[in-house]
Amino acid sequence: MGKELSERKKKILHALVDVYITTGQPVSSADIQKGYMPEVSSATIRAELSALEALGYVDQPHTSAGRVPLKPAYQLYVGDIEHMGARALTDEETAFIRSKFADKLSEVRDISKRAAEIISDVTNYTSFVVSSRGASVVIEEIKLVPLKGARVLVLIVTSEGIIADKTIDFEGEVRHEYMESATRMLNNVFAGRTIGELEGMDLDSELNAETDGFRDIFDAVLAIIQTYMAEHGDDVVVEGALKMLDYPEYNNVEDAKNFLAVISDHDSVSELLADTEDSIEFSVRIGKEDSGVDKCAIITAAYKVGDEVVGRAGVIGPERMDYKKVIGVLEYMKKALGTVLDNDKDDE
Repeated sequence: MGKELSERKKKILHALVDVYITTGQPVSSADIQKGYMPEVSSATIRAELSALEALGYVDQPHTSAGRVPLKPAYQLYVGDIEHMGARALTDEETAFIRSKFADKLSEVRDISKRAAEIISDVTNYTSFVVSSRGASVVIEEIKLVPLKGARVLVLIVTSEGIIADKTIDFEGEVRHEYMESATRMLNNVFAGRTIGELEGMDLDSELNAETDGFRDIFDAVLAIIQTYMAEHGDDVVVEGALKMLDYPEYNNVEDAKNFLAVISDHDSVSELLADTEDSIEFSVRIGKEDSGVDKCAIITAAYKVGDEVVGRAGVIGPERMDYKKVIGVLEYMKKALGTVLDNDKDDE
């Protein structure tokens, strides 16, 4: 849709979104002329606004009132920000962020909580940080150790050390040859894969003639891995949930209740972010129907340690959020989190 717009229409649309983000009130042609385009007549701006309304970018809530941006206007606006760059943080903002990370934090969750607090404080929106380091754990080797009787010790060795040492019971005698063949089969299926790769994978398709006779032990090992995945899934931290109520868009009691119900349930937050691809450094979604946050915008940034994506940070705010500032904050926080987590990893 953006290709249909002339440069003047784009400039008018950008100005309208800028003003609406600040005031939350319908924007008139005079507002745009005075603050952004004094060289263009108010009548010309009104004509362009009428054209933008016909194209579905803006709406006029009342006759003779100004215009408000619609979802396509925000999408075009955000796309141009990502192309041209976000607003740089002020010296005071960067100093504030550095001071908050000055203390030594011992746990990844401590770092996530601190990061979420910083993002919420600097942007004045609800923030979240999702840590997913457990999903990036690589299974290096599975070892089966026969014990007395018909018991077997399962050791799952990963890039983070041994994540499980569980015993399983067998019926009948546990033969040495069986253990060797079962170990080989398990490593053929699991070794070299991350925990995250196994989630949702159709492992039955991996089974072939080589696995005949080993289904029980395969299922037992898979259950151990699935238990680990459930216990070490995404760790979600949310800060500033009540800040959304500062914005008139959420003065409606029902909207506020729906938003708070979603944001206070960490499983719901994870589902809300589920379609964000880790490979995408920034994700901007405006409105998400049937989610309880359909009047919101969600901006998510993937952060890394080295080349490995270890989590996502972002904000949930009204559609008219200050996108330039939020993207600038998340850009800075990506680097800060990567540095802090990298240092934390080196100290382990």
